[in-house]
Amino acid sequence: MTKQKSAGNGRLESVGDILAASLKHMKIGREFRQHLVVHQWPELVGRNIANNAVAVKLEFKRLFVRTSHPAWSEQLKYMEYELKRKINGHFGEELVQELVFTNQAPRHAYGQGEPGQEAEQENLGLQLKKIQLDDAELAGIRKACAAIEDEELRRQAERLGCNVHRMMHYRRLNRWHGCKADGCSGSCEPGEEYCQGCRRKLRRQREGKIQQLLLDMPWSRYADILQELECSEQEFKEQRMILIQRLAGSVDYGDTESMEARTLVMLYRSLPPEQLNDEVVRKTMSRLRRDVRYVPAKVRGRSSGEAVR
Repeated sequence: MTKQKSAGNGRLESVGDILAASLKHMKIGREFRQHLVVHQWPELVGRNIANNAVAVKLEFKRLFVRTSHPAWSEQLKYMEYELKRKINGHFGEELVQELVFTNQAPRHAYGQGEPGQEAEQENLGLQLKKIQLDDAELAGIRKACAAIEDEELRRQAERLGCNVHRMMHYRRLNRWHGCKADGCSGSCEPGEEYCQGCRRKLRRQREGKIQQLLLDMPWSRYADILQELECSEQEFKEQRMILIQRLAGSVDYGDTESMEARTLVMLYRSLPPEQLNDEVVRKTMSRLRRDVRYVPAKVRGRSSGEAVR
């Protein structure tokens, strides 16, 4: 059964609509549903695929899948649309936009152990199955799903609710804690101060600050930036190269006089303004034409805090 009628207005609701409503009623967050995509991968794709392709993680709507052989990666690429449709339909929202396949043998296939493997390396889905819920929790889950008339959909929603509660137990047992960011209700694994989403947001803010500092002082080296902002040397190098490519795309061929051209030279050579002269600018611009990939014109005019990707 794929559709049923809403009791309120006679409107036909899809399976996804009903599940989405029931999950919302149970206050299941997106982060939990992302984990459930990985944990329920075998049920969603079937045992044959699951034994040869393991869902590793879901980040920013990209589901990473490790396959046992390159042939499996190629085969599943042809099935990507159907797999995404099935996963998103099961959860009632677009959790997966892209599948990313890696051609490496699964380190731990679902339902299969490896000789000598330590207990802590066991698949998380198997660990969750070992967690037993008490009668009160089970009763609460059944009550939350009671409004779903279709028996099959109700059972699916109850399974999702059980998995969410198991995940909550797992995190408490493994000392997960609340995100440090103000107003964020996400949770963090041990050793982290911020949840995954907040870490990504903070990284983008840091990248924007690095770019702004380099635009204000194009001659700066990593040690100079470090005095103003805590960041890794790799982050500094990446943002510096992004700016070089962006400026290279905005400077016309042969230009050695404009402010953009001189800023580009200072950035590329880490030279302060007092060391610039016409000869240095001319030679550097000539070298840049060989060393730097000029970005397309469509990226010109981006704000200083926006990275070219």
